[in-house]
Amino acid sequence: MAPNLLQLPHEILHCILAHVNPQDLAALRCCHELSDFIGNDDLLFKEIYQKHFDDCHGNDDMDWKLELQKLVHFEKTLALSEDQTKTRHLIEIVHCVEHLLKHAAVDVSSSNIAFLNRLFDSQKSRDLLCNSSVFEFAKKHSSSKGGSTDSGQISTLDFNVRREERGNERSDTSILTDSDGSARFFEAHDKYCQLSAKLHCLYGVPIQHLPRASANSRHNLRANKGVQLHPYVRSLVYDLRQHSEHSLWGPFDLDGSDSIDWEKLESLMMILSYNIQRFADRYSAHGLALIPPWDEPFVGATPYSLRLPPRSSDIERPLTLPIDLRDPYNVTGVWMRVVCFLDYRVLFTFNFSEDQPLPTESRLPIDTEEAIRFIVVKLHATSIEQPGEDDGQELPVVHFKGTSTSALPPVDPNANSKIRGTVRLTRQGDVRWTTLSVFHGEERWRSEAIQIGGVQAGRGVVGFWFDKDFDPYGPAGPTAFWKVSNDPDETPFNIEE
Repeated sequence: MAPNLLQLPHEILHCILAHVNPQDLAALRCCHELSDFIGNDDLLFKEIYQKHFDDCHGNDDMDWKLELQKLVHFEKTLALSEDQTKTRHLIEIVHCVEHLLKHAAVDVSSSNIAFLNRLFDSQKSRDLLCNSSVFEFAKKHSSSKGGSTDSGQISTLDFNVRREERGNERSDTSILTDSDGSARFFEAHDKYCQLSAKLHCLYGVPIQHLPRASANSRHNLRANKGVQLHPYVRSLVYDLRQHSEHSLWGPFDLDGSDSIDWEKLESLMMILSYNIQRFADRYSAHGLALIPPWDEPFVGATPYSLRLPPRSSDIERPLTLPIDLRDPYNVTGVWMRVVCFLDYRVLFTFNFSEDQPLPTESRLPIDTEEAIRFIVVKLHATSIEQPGEDDGQELPVVHFKGTSTSALPPVDPNANSKIRGTVRLTRQGDVRWTTLSVFHGEERWRSEAIQIGGVQAGRGVVGFWFDKDFDPYGPAGPTAFWKVSNDPDETPFNIEE
C-alpha cells in the first residue's frame, strides 16, 4: 500500500496526512520516502497543529514541527504509569501547559483547554498536582500521627532527602538568611515542589484532601475525602517567618528577585478556597455571587481571558482615549475581594509562644478557623507612567484609586476605606498588584499579590495582606480579588439581602 500512496500527487498526499492524529504521525514515517516527505512538509505540521489546537495568532515564525512534537511527547509522558518518570519530565510538562494556556483561545471554546482537561482528568496525572511541600508535610505528619494535627513538628530535612535524590539545584541561601536564621525554613526551595505547585495553581481547582489511590478522575480528586489539608496549609500561610523585605511581604521568593514563590501562591489559593467554600455552604443565598472563578480546570489562567460586557460609555469612544481605556491591565471596574485572618491572639501565640520550632522545622498544623470578609472594591485607573528599572519593560505602570465597601458582613469598619495602588509587570513578566487601604487619610493595610495567568486573566489576583509598616509581628493573611464588572458604578449583588 505504501508504494501506491507515494505515487499520489504530493498535494493529495498532503491532504490525506493532514487528517492524521498528531500521535500517529511518527508511526507513518515507516520508509525513507514517506519519512522524508513528512519531515520536509512544514505546512503539514502547521495544519495538524491548528486542527487539534488553538491557532497561535501572530506566531507565523513558530517551529510547528517542534511544537507538535513537544505536545505529543507531553501527552505520552502523562499517560505513563511510572510516577518517577513523569516527575523527571516535570519541567517539560509545565512548559507545555504554559504554552497551551498562553495561546488558548478566549473568544471561543478553547481546544487547548479541552486538551488539558482531558489529560488531567485521570488518576495518572494526579500526583503531579500534589508534590509540593504542603502535601509532603501532610503525608509525613498524618502518617506519623495517625492523621492527628495536634502535636509534633516535622523537620524539613525529611523533605530534603527526597529533594536531594531529585538533584535540587536551589541550595544557595547565604544571601537570604537573616541574623537569627528564622527564614531558613522557607528558603530550602525545591524546584520540583515549585513546579508541582505552579501546575496546581494553573490547574486552578484547589485540592483540599490528600488524594487516595482510588481517585480516578478530577472530580474524585477534588471530592475524595482523604486527610484534610487545610490545617497544614493554614500553618504555612500564617507563619510570619516567610515575610521579609526580600519577598516584598508577598507571594515572592526570598532572594529579592521578585520571582513568584509558587508554593506560597498555592497555599494561599488553597486556604482561601477552603474558607470561601465553608462560607458558601453556610450562607447559600450569597454563595454563588461570592465564589471566585476557581471551579473549572485551567479556565481563566490565560492572558486576556477576563471577558465581561463593556461599559455603555466604551461603545462610542472619543478621539482621545481616557486613561482607563489606555490601561493595558483593565483596572477600572468592580472587583470582589475576600480577606481571611486569624484572631490576633491566635496568630501571635502561633508565631511567638515559647514553644517554637527550629528554623529548619515547620510549625504545627493548626485547626483554628479564620474569620472571612467579602468586600466590594470599585477602582478607577488614574495615571499611567513608564516602568521603572526594577519593573518589566513590556507594559507601563498603572496607578489606581477607589473605594472598598464591606459586602458580608454588611457592616465592618475595617473593610470600609479608600484604596489606592499600582499594577505593573515584574522583571519576570508576571502581573504584580500592590494595594493600600486608607482610613481617614492614613494608610493602614497593604497587600502584594499576583494575577494568576497574566495580563487581564480571569482567574483573579492572589496574595498577602499585611500592616503597611511591614510589622514583623503581624497581622497578615491571605487575600484575593477578581473582577465582576467593567462598570465601576455597578453593584454586583444586593448587599442588603
